[in-house]
Amino acid sequence: MLVNVFPRIVTVVGPLLILIYIFFIFLHERSTVEQSLSWAGGFDSHDTINTPSELNDPGVLQDPLPLPSNNNEHDTAPTSPLATHPSSPSNQGQLFLPAVATDSEGNAIVNSSIWREVFSVSTADKKYFSISFGSNFPSLNPNIIPHPHDESRWIVVAQHEKSKIQDGVFEEFVCDASFQEDGSLTCLEPPAILPVQPTNGNNCKGRLEHFSLNVGPHDMRVFYGPNGPFSIFGSQSAHTCFGLFVQDFRPLVNDFGLEALTSNLFTGATELQRPPPWSQVEKNWFLFWDILGQVYVHHDIEPERVFAQLLPDGALGPNLAPISADSDKACMAKYMPKPAPVNENLHQATNSLSITLCKRNDPSCQPSDENTFIMTIFQHKFFYDLHSIYEPYVMLFQQGAPFAVHAVSRKPIWIHGRGVLSHDTNAARWKAKDAYIPKGHTEMFYVTSMNWKAHGQRYHGYVDDVLLLGFGIEDSQTAAIDILAGDLLQDVGIC
Repeated sequence: MLVNVFPRIVTVVGPLLILIYIFFIFLHERSTVEQSLSWAGGFDSHDTINTPSELNDPGVLQDPLPLPSNNNEHDTAPTSPLATHPSSPSNQGQLFLPAVATDSEGNAIVNSSIWREVFSVSTADKKYFSISFGSNFPSLNPNIIPHPHDESRWIVVAQHEKSKIQDGVFEEFVCDASFQEDGSLTCLEPPAILPVQPTNGNNCKGRLEHFSLNVGPHDMRVFYGPNGPFSIFGSQSAHTCFGLFVQDFRPLVNDFGLEALTSNLFTGATELQRPPPWSQVEKNWFLFWDILGQVYVHHDIEPERVFAQLLPDGALGPNLAPISADSDKACMAKYMPKPAPVNENLHQATNSLSITLCKRNDPSCQPSDENTFIMTIFQHKFFYDLHSIYEPYVMLFQQGAPFAVHAVSRKPIWIHGRGVLSHDTNAARWKAKDAYIPKGHTEMFYVTSMNWKAHGQRYHGYVDDVLLLGFGIEDSQTAAIDILAGDLLQDVGIC
């Protein structure tokens, strides 16, 4: 009797077991893919550290133009060029993009009604150029500042990309680099590791406890202030799990010589504080300077601005954002993109610079409170189909109290040379012919730094000065583009 029943059991149960096996294989492969997107215990290599909320969720060159007037009563905020489907059943969601066509050579044809494309002023094809630390020095999140003494060199800093090592030790590469015949910015010698001292903290608890195993500076930003260069980086915090520290950059390298001895502000790693409440993982803050040279920390732009005056020990004055909050909210609601409630957010991306909205070579151009503003770049992040896309925008705000927002980009910036995501994208993840390419996605360009290209130029510039924008591409390349500053401001809306 049992022998007769057994074939029937096999007929019914066998296929069921096969389906269960296939289901678990699928889950394992998906988990493997997700793990490959982050490294060293939960760090997102191109977007600094995952915040708690993110952890919960699986042309033609043009001359600079004057800023548009704010007299158009019908001026409204643009619909985000990257819209999401409101009823996608997928846990990851689905991203619906406007079509980005390509020409016969595979180059993206950029829709100027959606993006503002910017072009290099130095490369023959007007595309961005690569930054090379050497084949044995994989890197992320580049920063470029002019060398203090040698006008043929720039100092380049980037995070050591260690996804294949995952030892929890974070390092920043640094080298002197120069432009080569192929247009690349290349280290003249093998890069060194910046001697940044690790910080200590004991505030990573629960599901963030593994962050306490990570040692060293993370996602450093290097930039000039009015009187010298500084660095900001993430590390173990005395106030929360992971915080941000500032340090004078000159003592960390040999390029500044005796000038390093003049350092008297943030000579060692100094933890920055913030108005409460704190997040468990803080990131993307930037410094800015007012017309008198006083330094401030800008902590957030979303869901609202937060910024305060910075003291020499890292402590702060009160949050100053409420003073201009009403006008800021109205302007930001009018012009800033509106991220979906899941899988999208806005965040600060670069350091700040001061810019006068007229040309340096114009004798009538004189900096004043009416024409000089603080400039920074923020990004609209999308994460769909296990792939991130970042769209950069420019914000200007006043250089003196109350530091109200003055203008915001109406369109995101498209860096010439950025392409449609494909198997031809120069990244190991996409090269395999059987690799799944998310439909309609463009390449992930993540802007990290913004500095003046000219030697001797520090914090302040004009619309006809040249900027260096540093960025990463698909966590596989470091690159930059040199552009006229005014090109970033073609499509801003005035508050």
